[in-house]
Amino acid sequence: MNGNDNGNRLKTFTHPCMGTLFKISVDSELPQDKLNKIAKGAFSIADAMDQKFSDYSAESEISKFNELPQNSPFKLSHDFFELLNISKEYHKQTRGTFEPASGALTRLWRLSKRIKRLPDQKTLDLAIQASRFDNVIIDKTTRAATKKNYMTRLDFGGIAKGYTADKMLSYMKNEGLHACSVSAGGDIVVGNAPAGKSHWVVKIKPYGDLSSEFMSLKLCNQAVSTSGNIEQSVTIGDDKYSHIIDPKTGLGIKGSHAVTVISPKGVISDVLATSISILGFDGLELLKQFPDSEAAIIDFKDEKKTVKKSPNFNNNLK
Repeated sequence: MNGNDNGNRLKTFTHPCMGTLFKISVDSELPQDKLNKIAKGAFSIADAMDQKFSDYSAESEISKFNELPQNSPFKLSHDFFELLNISKEYHKQTRGTFEPASGALTRLWRLSKRIKRLPDQKTLDLAIQASRFDNVIIDKTTRAATKKNYMTRLDFGGIAKGYTADKMLSYMKNEGLHACSVSAGGDIVVGNAPAGKSHWVVKIKPYGDLSSEFMSLKLCNQAVSTSGNIEQSVTIGDDKYSHIIDPKTGLGIKGSHAVTVISPKGVISDVLATSISILGFDGLELLKQFPDSEAAIIDFKDEKKTVKKSPNFNNNLK
């Protein structure tokens, strides 16, 4: 963990986790040793979630579930059980575009990107069939999950960072740090505004790190997530594909675009950023299912930029 005192009340701490750099910012007059202790506790939450939800680690809870044969009940930890049930609800609300059982497709698409060749149709069809949430049975009485298809694999890549950031923010508030923020890659959650301010100013780069253009947002007890394929893409044949997979086609979505979503919680903005990316401009219709969430879609085609926003998105612009 690295900490930084920039000369005023705002202190920052960083910690690598979940394949990105987590950053905590706090506005507080608490002693530095107390802040260090709270930040360390928050980052320990991130590490614990990573040990549960990372499909890159063979020892993680999700990997152990994924490697089980079909019809073998798997006892879940509290966090895993909670996130799985949250995922089930958001799967329904996003018309299946958020697919937490898409691990078979994720694995196949990683291979396709590496070798720059699309999978054959038979292999793709089998992965699509396996990547459906109805292949997972949740027993709420025993807190266990069972898969009906041996190929089915869970993948919390579109929700775990937002869920973790929410957990960290809640922990810090309980420890007395109400004016704080957590950044986890493309997901940011903030608590109360710093002293003397009405909001946090969050600067994001929806056009990718190579762009110099920022979007400044005013947030207070809210979350923002950004998703897109401005930089994270691969060209196979004549087509440019995203790292974001459409569960219906089993392939990365095509084109270049970015999506920014503002929600009351990181777990919501994280899910919606992915789902709206898949649905494109039509994805704004999903916001009817998510009160108090706003979104902006920036689409790049033939060197032209088209922006479409939900009605109240501009209220958060600085």
